[in-house]
Amino acid sequence: MKQSRSVFYVCLFVLLYSVNSFAQIPSGYEDGIKVIKSSDLKEYITYLASDDLKGRAAGTEENMIASKYIANRFYELQLKPFDEGRGKRIIFDTADDTDGPMVKTNDESEKDYSDLYFQKFFILESQMSDASSLTLSYSKTNSKKEASFQFGSQFIVDYKTPQNILVSAPIVFLGYGIDKTSWNYSDYQTADGKDISVKDKIVVIVEGYPLESDPNSIFNKNVKGSNFISVKKKAVVAFEKGALAVIVIRSPLKDNAPFAVSYQGYLNMFAKKQHSLPELKTSEAAPIVYVDNNVIASILDNSLKGLKDELTKLESTLKPISHEIKDKTLTLDVKYNTKLIPSQNIVGYLEGSDPVLKNEYIVVGAHFDHVGVGHFGAMNKSDVGKIHNGADDNASGTAGVLEIAEAFSKNRPKRSVVFIAFNAEEMGLLGSRYYAYQNPFKKIDVTKAMVNLDMIGRNESKLVWAGGIFYSSDMKKVVEEANQKFDFEVLYNVGLLTFASDQGPFIRREVPSIFFHSGLHDEYHTPLDDADKIDFEKTEKVSKLAYVTAWILANTDDLPAYRALSNDEKADLVKESLVRQRKHRPEVKKVVQ
Repeated sequence: MKQSRSVFYVCLFVLLYSVNSFAQIPSGYEDGIKVIKSSDLKEYITYLASDDLKGRAAGTEENMIASKYIANRFYELQLKPFDEGRGKRIIFDTADDTDGPMVKTNDESEKDYSDLYFQKFFILESQMSDASSLTLSYSKTNSKKEASFQFGSQFIVDYKTPQNILVSAPIVFLGYGIDKTSWNYSDYQTADGKDISVKDKIVVIVEGYPLESDPNSIFNKNVKGSNFISVKKKAVVAFEKGALAVIVIRSPLKDNAPFAVSYQGYLNMFAKKQHSLPELKTSEAAPIVYVDNNVIASILDNSLKGLKDELTKLESTLKPISHEIKDKTLTLDVKYNTKLIPSQNIVGYLEGSDPVLKNEYIVVGAHFDHVGVGHFGAMNKSDVGKIHNGADDNASGTAGVLEIAEAFSKNRPKRSVVFIAFNAEEMGLLGSRYYAYQNPFKKIDVTKAMVNLDMIGRNESKLVWAGGIFYSSDMKKVVEEANQKFDFEVLYNVGLLTFASDQGPFIRREVPSIFFHSGLHDEYHTPLDDADKIDFEKTEKVSKLAYVTAWILANTDDLPAYRALSNDEKADLVKESLVRQRKHRPEVKKVVQ
């Protein structure tokens, strides 16, 4: 009897706790949740992911057609437009002879529509020019000579800032380019212990590190977490010490494939088109130049054998071989071909009902662009030129935002809600970066939370991933509160994707954010990501979860706080998620307890 009574009280506690928890969802969402329907989602996704829209790549005519389609829906839902200025006032009139928002100017009525919902920005497309050059000049008493090298075949440049640069400076050979270690080895010294300055110089370093092939060497015993294993980390140190560029040469102690073979992947990566925001400053960068044996031989007096001998001597003595290279100057001239591409986010908002809280904003967004016909972003080179419809990525999330906007239109929350279809996500989160950093609605500090939907229509019906929790444990509580109505297995092991979608710029601006995602799949960024593979029932359910989450955020008295979790907290979240994930995917590796 005692045991039965205990069970009774436990059950009663659980029941009361559940009722109390449900009560924490602010009332008023019930009418809205009814309008989120799989049939509507199917209509939106089927249109946006149709062949007619050719993959909706930012800057294309088809992307503009998709933009107007979304803006028209915002108008139908009577969302206020992003730009209510420019001498125009929107008139909500859905007369049969109207194919879009009526825009009334001061002196006439005209059929214009989506323009007021457009947040316009430019994309800077840049590509390193074949005219880029690397020239070695050397002079002696009565003579001066030059040797020029071919971009692509004899050198390639890793430089992420899309602007022309011209660097001309003396040269320092810095061995392996290793800064001072705990065992007092440093390539920033000569063999006799004198410091070498690299300020305003071009630095030449060798890939790798001393005694790399000896597993018992002091370097290999300390390789974990070290900076000397990475060329880029060594280059960062050189730049911090004032170097203007870093030349990277391959170690003659290794059997290297021909330069063109070894660096073909790098060439494809560094020489491909880049996309950025022209007005947004990037972090300071400096060029890293990878060179072939012809360049090495010219810099080091035609003596590759001499370099091999020096490196062998270094390995036996662990004394640096760094030195200034006299009478020689390197000139690096990097040129870009550039153009500006007009683009736009689509932004509409619903004003909150509370006279004070309406001045705070919740953003609900999804990117609507995809990779077009695969000239960028295609998972497989063989698919370049084929239409990548992007049904899951991210017509599904866009459709979810449209349904959530309709749900909110049934009953206004206390806070205002901004609905955004972001553009150019596939080019590097450009639309969301533009909004978060350069042109937020009002000010970013009145944006109290962000809900992002990206790929919500595939995989197991019970699984949904929630990203962004690593930067707000409070947001996890909000999602779990909302999920009581849906019983998803909510997983948080998406740390690598934290900044990989449009919530990323908001998190970097310290706005608590949540990213709903149904998982990657084999059709990701391929021509096979079509509407017929979407689980519309799951898409409806995830959209409803996102809606209830946003509803709580738009009405709660206790907003989630931004807080970067500790590594231990992150690890616990991942372990917890993997245990739950294994219920549906037994092949997932067991968590080590």
